[in-house]
Amino acid sequence: MRRSLVVLLLLAVCGAVAWTLFRWNRTTSAAADPWRAIPERSAAILVIPDAWTTWDRFTHTSQFWTSLEHRPTVSAMGRIMDRTAARAENDAALRSALQQVTVLAALMRTGGDHVDVLVACTPRAGEAVPIHAFAELLKVDEASLATLDKGGVIQCRPDTALPALSLCMQQGIWMLASSPSIMDEALLQLKSGRAITQELLFRDALNTLGGGADAHVLAHMERAKNALHTWWRAAVLDAQDLPAGWAALDLRARPDAFLLSGLILPDTAHAVLTALDHQGTGRNDLGRWLPVDVAAWDVHQVSDGERYLRDLGVASDSAISTLAPRLFNWVQGSVGLAQAADSSGAGRTWALFQTDDPEGAAEEIRRLCPDGRTCDTLAHRGVQLTQLPVTAALERLLGPSYAAFHRPWWSVLGDVIVFAPDPGTLRSAIDAWHDGRTLAEDARTSAWTERIASTAGRTLRWDIARYWPRIADGLKPDAAAAAKAESATWQRVGGLAVQLSPAQHGRTHITIGLEHAPVEQRSTGIHWSTPLPPGTTRKPDILRNHTNNTREVLVQDGDHRIHLLGSSGKVLWKYQLDGPIMGEVHQVDRFKNGKLQLLFNTAGRVYLIDRNGKDVGGFPIGLPEKATAPIAVFDYEGTKEYRVVVPLADGRIHNYGMDGAMTTGWETPHLNSAAQHPVRHLRIKNKDYLLAFDGDGHIRILDRRGGERERTNLDLGAGACVQAVSPGLELNGTRVIWADTSGALYEATLNGKPRPLAPPGRNTLGDLADDGMYDIVRTTGDSLIVMRGARSIVSRTFGATLAPEVCRYKLGRGTVFGVVIPEREQVTLIDDSGRELDGLPLRGTTPFSIADLDLDGTLELVTVTADGHVVAYNALPPQVSR
Repeated sequence: MRRSLVVLLLLAVCGAVAWTLFRWNRTTSAAADPWRAIPERSAAILVIPDAWTTWDRFTHTSQFWTSLEHRPTVSAMGRIMDRTAARAENDAALRSALQQVTVLAALMRTGGDHVDVLVACTPRAGEAVPIHAFAELLKVDEASLATLDKGGVIQCRPDTALPALSLCMQQGIWMLASSPSIMDEALLQLKSGRAITQELLFRDALNTLGGGADAHVLAHMERAKNALHTWWRAAVLDAQDLPAGWAALDLRARPDAFLLSGLILPDTAHAVLTALDHQGTGRNDLGRWLPVDVAAWDVHQVSDGERYLRDLGVASDSAISTLAPRLFNWVQGSVGLAQAADSSGAGRTWALFQTDDPEGAAEEIRRLCPDGRTCDTLAHRGVQLTQLPVTAALERLLGPSYAAFHRPWWSVLGDVIVFAPDPGTLRSAIDAWHDGRTLAEDARTSAWTERIASTAGRTLRWDIARYWPRIADGLKPDAAAAAKAESATWQRVGGLAVQLSPAQHGRTHITIGLEHAPVEQRSTGIHWSTPLPPGTTRKPDILRNHTNNTREVLVQDGDHRIHLLGSSGKVLWKYQLDGPIMGEVHQVDRFKNGKLQLLFNTAGRVYLIDRNGKDVGGFPIGLPEKATAPIAVFDYEGTKEYRVVVPLADGRIHNYGMDGAMTTGWETPHLNSAAQHPVRHLRIKNKDYLLAFDGDGHIRILDRRGGERERTNLDLGAGACVQAVSPGLELNGTRVIWADTSGALYEATLNGKPRPLAPPGRNTLGDLADDGMYDIVRTTGDSLIVMRGARSIVSRTFGATLAPEVCRYKLGRGTVFGVVIPEREQVTLIDDSGRELDGLPLRGTTPFSIADLDLDGTLELVTVTADGHVVAYNALPPQVSR
């Protein structure tokens, strides 16, 4: 579509700014104003409040970032940020300098085919300590640091994959530039004493920005268009009729999308915006008429056809008086222009005009036929196709975007008149209409439609993955070659939508959305997939990132290496262990500062690892004997004075503190036979009890120091598998539920006798009912059965043997049961009525975890495939708990 760049340039501007957004983090006086360094001729400015936190959240959650990390410059930015994060973790001065800092990134054309970026900010802390940390991160030597301290400009190259950058610090403002030219512009701006914020229209635009956004974008429409001449051919851009003035947008980065909304503030009246203002808003339902292979469309709302044409200013008075009554004035609703994904030119485009009187509209069009004769007609599936007898009529009314409709054919489909350049293209629209193969029925398109506004004055949409070759046709040769080299990247981009609606005081509302939706994953529901070495059998662990509160995934491969994956599937680090993890991975706050570490054990060691994959001092602990059960971690008073209790093969139970040393005062208990279960902690009537279960089924009741506190005669039997311990009002009322070696379930209080709950088999506990009794979940061969007392409440047969472990989850609709079918390499969820959830089963071989990894409101199911891929699947109901 020839007008497809009208607002697309805003996204291009954002992308051009973002590639160099955060190569550094700096420090200086908080009283300085970074806006004074922004050149008045800037084409676009990206404003990032609390930039450090925003960047951390973006890189840990955005699938766009993950898709671009193969590029050397993007990868270099990530490395610099990782180094900064590692340094800030233990550098209070650097952390303070980075907190709540707003960063400005300005983009400007500096001559010829060059667009440069200036980054400016004023860090919060003083210069004394952080400046050396910044210098180290940016790889600035002492001599350059002295020049910088005097206000001079130095060159730095913080990573070999990046070009040399210009760095300067003046008037309390830190500036980093992609070239000396834009640094000169910034220094001249500082010297002038003026600021871009003094420009009246820019100040108005700045004042329209809202709160709660991740960032803001301010784009000068005319200068932004000029900047795009760097990459696009002049003829393509010059054909775009853009208003002059500023666009002010709030940007929200979602894991799979960028969402922008704000206002266009023109400095003069513009025909396109005037036409928009006079026609109002409406629903865009034309997807029900567009074939599924349409990849770009532009839809306007029209309520007064003649006024629309006059505002648009394309048609002559003669055309408006002679052609418009027959071809346009009857329009009421949507007017759309659509193109297919292929590059076959004018033969794959459609024009659609909605009307409240389709028969009347058809009669008006037929009046254009020569006197006494009918126009050429054909028929297809009971629908008449008629050729328009007037040459270039649509182009004369609506402009060059309709040049393909030289002598078009048209048909009436419902309340829409559909035009196409030739009968074959028109027949494809008729087939789609009759067969339901339209964009409205396309799941991928519909999913994106639900995320954008249902009403607007104008809506432009592109399927970037399929339409990008046509957009790239307008690029200059070097840019086109670069775009072609990145074809795999474009295949990961989904829908782009731009919506315009009239606002008050001559302004225009604008919203922009761009989604990440890899072509190969759109039909599978895969959120992300990350290849790792095979051999994983353990259920993926879900952990919390203490910096941005997103969830991360920890998996262990067949060689006992652990891999931490971010919420977007990126491998953050890996670490070699001496064996498989036993039991739960705990997260603890070792230093009582809100930062979390991972605490767990293998048979030979206890590990404490920080968020960067490094050992914390005193760990790992080499155990004197093999551990026979997972560690238990107790924080008795909620003061983060953790105790790590681990049973050993010789029957001893050791107790360690967070310094990796044995806990002072612990009277090491010695069981008759080694425990096979972690020690349990109970607090009853303000007293602490530790329950240790030895291999013979005896129970030792200990105090905090490891001494014997109470005794019980309850005997679980050798090889018992403890499934639950429920504290009572009194210690002796505490209930223990266990399975014997046959799988039969029993329960008893500490002073009671065993009572059978379930016969031998593969039994686990289900939900706890109001009467205090548990449902029993059983797997027998290929069947899943849930019993409530003597009654079966769920029964499902799969036709293939099930894995022994069945996990329970609480979704919005109630309890669901997670099942693994190994021989089919499938995982699935069964609800409490025995039905399989929609969209399942999925490919996977391990027990799975469910969580909202990137906090976008959508749950992901995380499992591992037989070939080692960790896969996060999309679109489970919200509200899950284990």
